[in-house]
Amino acid sequence: MMRSGLIGAVIAREWRTRVFKRSFLIGTLLMPFLAVGLLAGTILLTQATDTTNVVLVEDAPGLISRIDQASGQLVPLCPGCFPERDKLSYRFTREAPADSIWLEEGYTVLVEYDGSVLQNRAGYLVYDKSPGSAAKRNIERDLSKAMEHARVLESTELDWQAYQRLKFELKLIDREANDDGARLDGGGEEIRGSIGFLFSALLFLVLAVYGGMILRSVVEEKSNRVVEVLISAVRPEELLLGKVIGMGAVALTQLVAWSVLSTLAFSAFQFAFDSGALGSTIPGQGEVPTDLLTAMAENDLTAILLDINWGLMVISTIGYFIGGYLLYGSIYAAVGGSVQSEQEGQAMVVPVIMPLMFAYIVGSGAIANPEMGALTWLSWFPLTSPVIMLVRVAVGVAWWEVALSWALLMLSARLVLALAGRAYRHGVLHTGKSSGWSLLFQWIRGHGS
Repeated sequence: MMRSGLIGAVIAREWRTRVFKRSFLIGTLLMPFLAVGLLAGTILLTQATDTTNVVLVEDAPGLISRIDQASGQLVPLCPGCFPERDKLSYRFTREAPADSIWLEEGYTVLVEYDGSVLQNRAGYLVYDKSPGSAAKRNIERDLSKAMEHARVLESTELDWQAYQRLKFELKLIDREANDDGARLDGGGEEIRGSIGFLFSALLFLVLAVYGGMILRSVVEEKSNRVVEVLISAVRPEELLLGKVIGMGAVALTQLVAWSVLSTLAFSAFQFAFDSGALGSTIPGQGEVPTDLLTAMAENDLTAILLDINWGLMVISTIGYFIGGYLLYGSIYAAVGGSVQSEQEGQAMVVPVIMPLMFAYIVGSGAIANPEMGALTWLSWFPLTSPVIMLVRVAVGVAWWEVALSWALLMLSARLVLALAGRAYRHGVLHTGKSSGWSLLFQWIRGHGS
């Protein structure tokens, strides 16, 4: 029968010796602020580089512009082809001046094409500083529509209004089907699948890193003969359980600290942004302040972050970490007890980590196809569910599937932990040269070396 007091002492020892290390504290404190700093830098840099572009269009063939009799200026033949934008405006000319002149006049971009543009569909974008990919896409879209207007006027019997009525562009909005017949707008399964994959990749990394730390700790204690002192007071099975739980508590401490510190850092950034301390304004509206969530929604790089149920993802990540860590951590500990060096142990754990690596590779496919059948099956298999189920949680899955999958994972972890305890009992005092999976399986069956 396990003695809870001794196991608790082992757990406390493992936790204290690692959590209070300078490297652990620095890594735990820096990671959330680096992550939020990257997000803040992306938003602020995007706003800072969102320059106003004044485009000079050299319409030498006269395809898309005409002279306005009232002002004597060139205006577009299709005004609706050039919608008003805060950061983009157009001027037209038949012949552009030298580059130095139009740049001095305040234009940032020059568009050039000749009479063959309707056939070869190509022109030139001239600039001193790049207008940015978003502005370039808008310029191409506006000019394409204006050229389309010119082709309709030139080569068909339809007028522009009739042609526009015939055009048809279908837009599909994601919706989720419910059993009661009601349907809710969805946020895009591909986007949610990619976010879930990021969480699964984080969990894969944490399981691999802390599993390796258990193996290294066991090997070091064997080589220093510290384990001989420990098992004089604690049974090997208790030592294994305490070591696995203690190291897991270290990892869990780091995950929880990351979550709390990230929330605090993001809240501080949001307060500074919303209060105007960072000089945040709505583009094109002078000094009218904007809030952080609005700025994120208008940024293609950060808008997808608003579609995530962060609370559910954090809870699922921690839950599947606990089960996955107990499962894989016990295997790492058993392997560490059966080898004489860390290099030998790393070679033995390659087949152990393969299911997680396979799950990681399959999970990456969720970015393109989040509903692939393999995800369902692998989310139930204990060796792969810690990684795969996070993808399904992000996309959307019934709560009972998550609960049963997690319960199956915990039962499997308990069974593996018991079997690893048998091997560990023989392995920690094993000093012979022989090692390997065959010897490990002998110890699991209860046969000594």
